[in-house]
Amino acid sequence: MTRSAKADDRLWLAAIVVSCIFGLSASWQRWGGPLIDTGREMNQPLRLAAGERLYSDVRHIYGPLSPWLHAGLFRLFGPSLNLLYADGIVSAVLILALVYWLARRIMDPAGAGIATLSVMWLCVFKPAGNYILPYSYNALHGALLAIVTLAILVAALERGLDSAIAFLIAGFAAGLTLLAKTEMGLAALAAGVTASAVTHVTARRRFVLGAAFLASALGLTFAVYAVIAARVGWSVLASDSWLLGYNVPPELAYYNRRISGLDHPLSSSGRMLIAALKLGILIAVVGSVSRLIAGTGNPARAWRALAAASGLAILMSATTGFDWDKGPYLAMPLLLAAMLFIARMRTPILITYAAFALASLARIVLHVRSGGAYGSFLLPLSVVLFTYLWVGPFAETVEAPRARRAFRGIALGLMLLVAVASAGILAYRYRRLNTATIETVRGRMVAPADVALAWNEALAFIGRRTRPGDAVSVMPEGTSLDFLSGRRNPLREEITTPGYLDPAGEMRAIRQLQEAHTSLILITDRLTEEFGPAVFGRDYCVQLMQWIDAHYTRCATFGPRKDPALKIGDKPFFIHAYCISRNP
Repeated sequence: MTRSAKADDRLWLAAIVVSCIFGLSASWQRWGGPLIDTGREMNQPLRLAAGERLYSDVRHIYGPLSPWLHAGLFRLFGPSLNLLYADGIVSAVLILALVYWLARRIMDPAGAGIATLSVMWLCVFKPAGNYILPYSYNALHGALLAIVTLAILVAALERGLDSAIAFLIAGFAAGLTLLAKTEMGLAALAAGVTASAVTHVTARRRFVLGAAFLASALGLTFAVYAVIAARVGWSVLASDSWLLGYNVPPELAYYNRRISGLDHPLSSSGRMLIAALKLGILIAVVGSVSRLIAGTGNPARAWRALAAASGLAILMSATTGFDWDKGPYLAMPLLLAAMLFIARMRTPILITYAAFALASLARIVLHVRSGGAYGSFLLPLSVVLFTYLWVGPFAETVEAPRARRAFRGIALGLMLLVAVASAGILAYRYRRLNTATIETVRGRMVAPADVALAWNEALAFIGRRTRPGDAVSVMPEGTSLDFLSGRRNPLREEITTPGYLDPAGEMRAIRQLQEAHTSLILITDRLTEEFGPAVFGRDYCVQLMQWIDAHYTRCATFGPRKDPALKIGDKPFFIHAYCISRNP
């Protein structure tokens, strides 16, 4: 590496560090709300630390790695939100460092730096899917371990190593990834199989490397799940946790189809093609501007091409929409597939990157948007390759070297501008929307004012009406109230949104509420339209809610409006409290 490149690396790494510090400062303790998913992330490891067993006493639909890790931390240091925050920050920093390192394998420091800044503000600090208090630490750890797997493989490819040891180590990391989040583990497996297939050794040696990788990954995974199955039974592990996916409830299958775009595959495919066409138009616009700036070629032809491309862009935006809510990555699966098959891109590292990125997008394959919680954990390598395409193959559509340099400068400048603008917008949103504090001995959160008011009032009520260790049930989501108050969730489930409790599950939940002598049940204002059934007690968990109505009395409402007639979906946010009225 030249002295100039090292200096540029230091400059971009400094910019990344400053940007990360700014992001942490602007978003400090505003990383997640206390309602959706976070109760599971707080309360599951606490229950494991107290001696309950995962998949039997505590229902869990992901791999065991993250709750086991956090249970261990809680045993060592005590239950605290700060431990979860620290995990998120460390994991985020490691992912950003690895993203920069991986990007530097295929780009100069400027391209790698801007790609990393894009990942930072598109993924790490995006409110809906941030890394510090994510919807699932399994997803965060899965993303980190998958990238670690990729980095080990790329280091082996770059150094020309054909050692089975390197692939065994990568396989171990892939196995850990599978134990965190299955779909991210599959992306790690795709990277390992691809890397072993494209390395420059004999066919027999490639087979040995691939076999070593798979043996390590799958051996670790099967061994851990076999130990769990010996404790809780294969039927509970495979069926009740939906581990193998064959028995996923209709409500969750509906949700998965929606986020993947498979609910309307033709429409989703059409959006992808339109996005690809818009990308082609943008390439033509940047190419024309580059030729004009560089003064190469025929200026009149460049102006005509610019006018035609700009006109077509305006026409398409007027007829098909700007797609601001979806971001620029809708066409990414098509671009990645092209990278796998275009001959001039068939270098081992690029092929491995493309295979990994494409497998990562499998869950959202027809609807790859930058919004939503999932994209944050699935997009980092796609962002790197998107940046690479602009400074590499797209720039090479311009023939003259000076115009090509202008093309790269424009592309990187636009990406940097988007990253900086995103930083400003997200910082403003964090400060503008999350303004009220939830303060407890187990941690502090800054949330929207109506949510924080309801949470603080509910915590005060719990403190007056119950004692530490008492059973307090919160449905369909919000068991962070149990974690923050030191109370016990009497149900196996931390979440009872659609699909978690079938009729038999509702009867089991009723028995658990009875056996735990649950004196207080809280129903949160959680609308669940994304699963189909929207309202707890009306569209799903009907017999459970009927039992609650028969044995409990609505005794309080928390939030800005104290109206007991508020229904789920009404605004502002509220929580209804049900106190026991007779022996259940």
